Amino acid sequence: MKVFNKNRMFSISYFVLAYMVIGSIFVFGRVLFAEVPEPDPFFLELEELYRGDKKYKHLPFELDDPHKRPKNGPTLKNVIHKANKEWLKKWISNPPEMVPNARMPRLMLNDDEIEAVLAYLTSIADNELPKQEWDPYLSKHEDEMSDEEYEKMDVLVSGGKAVWGRARCNLCHPVKGEGGAVGVGPDLGTIAEKINRDWLYLWIKEPKSYFHDTQMARYRFNDKELRLLIEYIMRDWDFIPEEEEEEEEDEEEEEEVERENEKTSEHEASESAEVEEITKSSIIPEGSLAEKGKRIIELSRCFICHEIEGVSDLLPIAERDDKPAEGFEGLLNDIKCMTCHNIQGKGGTFAPELTHEGSKLKESWIRDFLQTPDIIRPLLKQMPKFNLTAEEAETAVKFIEEYFVSEEIPLAKFADVEPTEEEIGKGKELYDAKGCRTCHTMAEGGVVGPTLKRVGDRLENGYIFAHLKDPYREMPDAVEPNYTLTDEEAIAITHYLMSCRSKK
Repeated sequence: MKVFNKNRMFSISYFVLAYMVIGSIFVFGRVLFAEVPEPDPFFLELEELYRGDKKYKHLPFELDDPHKRPKNGPTLKNVIHKANKEWLKKWISNPPEMVPNARMPRLMLNDDEIEAVLAYLTSIADNELPKQEWDPYLSKHEDEMSDEEYEKMDVLVSGGKAVWGRARCNLCHPVKGEGGAVGVGPDLGTIAEKINRDWLYLWIKEPKSYFHDTQMARYRFNDKELRLLIEYIMRDWDFIPEEEEEEEEDEEEEEEVERENEKTSEHEASESAEVEEITKSSIIPEGSLAEKGKRIIELSRCFICHEIEGVSDLLPIAERDDKPAEGFEGLLNDIKCMTCHNIQGKGGTFAPELTHEGSKLKESWIRDFLQTPDIIRPLLKQMPKFNLTAEEAETAVKFIEEYFVSEEIPLAKFADVEPTEEEIGKGKELYDAKGCRTCHTMAEGGVVGPTLKRVGDRLENGYIFAHLKDPYREMPDAVEPNYTLTDEEAIAITHYLMSCRSKK
């Protein structure tokens, strides 16, 4: 019986072993010799269309995407010189109440803990910021100014409003909830109550000197423009908090004043002790005021968004190359083109993609536009005036013409074409028949799409044809319909649009 069982066990073992060997051969054979299934070309085409894949020309430097910066908040090194202390207290207590589109969360700190945080931020700040010389009357409240001083101030404010408009500040910054289409700047509707004008001068002049990874451009304002803009921001009602309506009657106000006076003596007795030491309700009961503030900052994980001197990051941050970039790379990072524009899959989506702009736009037009942006799209999407020099514009043009190009756009096909009046007329008939004026403006028309009034000066002829044939090739999210035009129709409309040029 034992022999039988033993033989049976051997038989079962041999069977299992043989099964495993055969199974392994079958599985590994499939892995080694089976063909990898080919993806369906249809789905590849769809993926490429909606992802907007393009053939890129290799750039001589690595693009710096401002929307993928290591920290979203500015350094807190000199924040106490940026805003007054009372405003900072309210801000730390409830950020959305102070700035409607604030991204900073409520940390649920009590007053004593906020005092400790401010004590630490004071301890790491520079003694003072460089001071600017301002006319004495500008430090006065408007009610304290003489008529002559008020008139001079009003002239400055009006000039600053013009600078604000040319710089298109409202594209990034909402003001009391209005504007801010790009979605990267804080609401400035109450900035006048918090900001130090000396800090504001330095910030607008050189944004990266305070926040290296800022998404704000350096506008190259001269001293006069800076002072005009600052006076507009500090004085105009758009930037001053709206006064709350008084709901209490005079008698109730007097009673409130009396109650406050009664509390004053008690408060003064304990005020110095409260400043020097956190009460027992604090989450950090040990150490000096600044040390407690540092620990509160660490526990609140403020370093995730902010660079804070003396506070270590939870995770290592890649070292930054602070060496100033030169040529087009330096220009690109200085005026922050990629905050709004996308290049080779990096950057913003608010403004047109620049990947193939050299094959899309005419060289002479690019040169003029960079120095004096023209109105080609609805006012909401107008490019700011960055005050570029002729040399800087030329640097940009040469780079764009060399690297931002596409071989798929048939530039050579229309390079030396000069359409006849008959060809232009045929194209105009098709332009009207397809309803293009519904969205585009010539002498009249819609404002959904860019104006085509001088499109022949702006766009390369070959690009016009390629875009008419396939509007989504370069702009996957374009709202323009694809009319599936024949080559003959596309050429005719191209001829018409080529003729839409400035009169010489």
